Amino acid sequence: MKRLIKYMLVGFAAGAAIGTLIVLFISGGHFCTQVLLDRLGGSTAAIIIQTVLSGLIGAAGFGGVLLYETDLPLAAATVLHFLLIEAVFLPSALFQGWIEFKFSQIAVMMLIRLVAFFIVWLIMFFRYKRLTKELNDEIKKR
Repeated sequence: MKRLIKYMLVGFAAGAAIGTLIVLFISGGHFCTQVLLDRLGGSTAAIIIQTVLSGLIGAAGFGGVLLYETDLPLAAATVLHFLLIEAVFLPSALFQGWIEFKFSQIAVMMLIRLVAFFIVWLIMFFRYKRLTKELNDEIKKR
């Protein structure tokens, strides 16, 4: 449990920082999107909400990494991690105005994350495969 909290705290900080960078990029150097400013009516509230939502995305991402250390099959851990991030990212991104509520934008964002997760799955698959081979070679030597 301590480890999960540590991962989530690190993820929260990383998510808040990355979220700020994303907003700076998509809003032309402003600390909040205009959508979020319009929704909340003030820059202080908008910055706080943006920081919290971005931090939650990071906390879900980093905390979900621990799913790979369970007894779950790799594919199941990857799917659960993806769904966890998706459940936090999509509403947060829509609320903050990172994307509009349009099928095309949502689909593109999901596709980007799916490709990223497929790459993660491939890396983990080959890592576990190599580790299994090494362990089997050690057992045969004995």
